[in-house]
Amino acid sequence: MSEELDRSTEPGSEAAPSSPAFSPSRYRFTTGVRAGEKVTIRGDDDAELLSYRSFASVVGIVAIVVSVVVLVTGAAAVTFLAAEGRAVPAIAAAVLSGGFAVVIAMLVPPTNVTLYEDALPAVQISQESNVSFPSVTFVVATPDRRVLARFHKSVWSRLARNRWSIVNASDRPVGFAIEESLSRALLRKVAGKFSRHYEANLHIDYHGKDVGTILRRGAEDVLELHGDIDRRVAVALATLILGSEP
Repeated sequence: MSEELDRSTEPGSEAAPSSPAFSPSRYRFTTGVRAGEKVTIRGDDDAELLSYRSFASVVGIVAIVVSVVVLVTGAAAVTFLAAEGRAVPAIAAAVLSGGFAVVIAMLVPPTNVTLYEDALPAVQISQESNVSFPSVTFVVATPDRRVLARFHKSVWSRLARNRWSIVNASDRPVGFAIEESLSRALLRKVAGKFSRHYEANLHIDYHGKDVGTILRRGAEDVLELHGDIDRRVAVALATLILGSEP
């Protein structure tokens, strides 16, 4: 079984699409849809290829911000108490701040998304743990639960260039998606929600090659693929990025 999973993520094995919905090289995403409502993914001919239920929510963003504030405040308190020579209160402050940060992160419901093709499940995206702080892992699998890939993301990447790591079914790193530049990433955090002109695109690297781009700057949110990668993995990655990133 492990050999089968490994072959599914090796270069050259992604050439044959699993279905017509995963044949195109360009996917147009519908964003800004309320949580729970149907979201469509279309081709250039405007035909619906895939759909899923929107999971967009500000709860996760707020929880992450609050957790970071708690940790930073706790670290400042620990530093002050340690400098004063008060070891026991410093330890207590560290334990309490860490505990509160974890509890806050646990209040955020895990993200689970199913991509449908003609009302039939095509790809499942599941959050691997209930806590998304300080990092989160998503599993991409077929309806029969065969793992295609995993995505890892650290909350600290939000402070600079958002970066998603791609690993295969055996947990070997095989690629990543990262915002195009630090300056664009910082500009997006400040002004991206006010104008799409300030958005940052992401480049997808797979097995050391540039295989695609997630376009957020412009009139549409688009996934463009021009290299050898499993379309199911690429579409799942774009769904998470376009559907959840602040």
